[in-house]
Amino acid sequence: MERAKILLADDSAAIRNLVSEILTDAGFTVITAEDGQDALDKIYKQNPDLLILDYEMPHKTGFEVVQDVRSHPGYLHTPIIIFTAVTDKDTKLQGLGLDIDDYLTKPTDADEVVARVKLLLKRNKQKMDSNPLTRLPGNPSIQARVEQEIQSGRKFAVLYCDLNNFKSYNDKYGFAAGDQVLLATSRLLIDAAQEDPTAFVGHIGGDDFIIVCGLEHAENIAQKIVSEMSRLAPSFYNEQDREQGFMLSTNRKGETEKFALLSIGIGIVHNSLKPLTSFAQVSGIGAELKCLAKQHEGSYYTLDRRA
Repeated sequence: MERAKILLADDSAAIRNLVSEILTDAGFTVITAEDGQDALDKIYKQNPDLLILDYEMPHKTGFEVVQDVRSHPGYLHTPIIIFTAVTDKDTKLQGLGLDIDDYLTKPTDADEVVARVKLLLKRNKQKMDSNPLTRLPGNPSIQARVEQEIQSGRKFAVLYCDLNNFKSYNDKYGFAAGDQVLLATSRLLIDAAQEDPTAFVGHIGGDDFIIVCGLEHAENIAQKIVSEMSRLAPSFYNEQDREQGFMLSTNRKGETEKFALLSIGIGIVHNSLKPLTSFAQVSGIGAELKCLAKQHEGSYYTLDRRA
């Protein structure tokens, strides 16, 4: 696995050497800079995962480096720690206003440096991975969880869940209404997945979701989702569409067409009849099964029964 890159900027060679050694021993790749301008040059050239900046440096102070970095969209979420001997409240408040994530006070303890760096990197990974709307884990976490299940050797299942007629709903009711549907769907899936205390719920993107669970819980979870979506779907529509049981919207050709109310198709991939060996294999089977489920009217799930 690639080592996280830490940029360490301090005008004291002794501090650079000490902290660099601490972080290198902890498994990080360390890029050092001896002043603020040197730090900026290396940040934009080497794109580190986290910055540790001395508060007082020649050419540019730590705060001036932060102001420059935060003005670039690609670095809005890069974790930043200010390394300082200054502990007054006004300085810290100024730093918080610049979107600084943490402070380390000189002199600092080696274990504290490593612990704070690891915590910020972990939080940032979770923040960048999660879907901004539903807050559910995204594709990197989904892949990691499926691969973890493959390696575990236990019997497991992956439920690929996809909303039917979501695009036409978005086209007629607008994106704000569509977002409410996605939020309601994510809550529905989370509630249904409580059948298995070890279950994992992720958001692949758009109207595609995933649940990883023990095989023995898979069909019960799918049945709960199908039943609850059938009950919930009419509430997303206006009175006229609800009463007639369909809506009129434009299709991909720009023609007016009748669309059934929202429903959900679920493909259940599992390893009880044949081994699963990779995330790509699981994804491919899931896509096939999901398409089969979507051919049925209303909400429906398909369990892979092929040996």
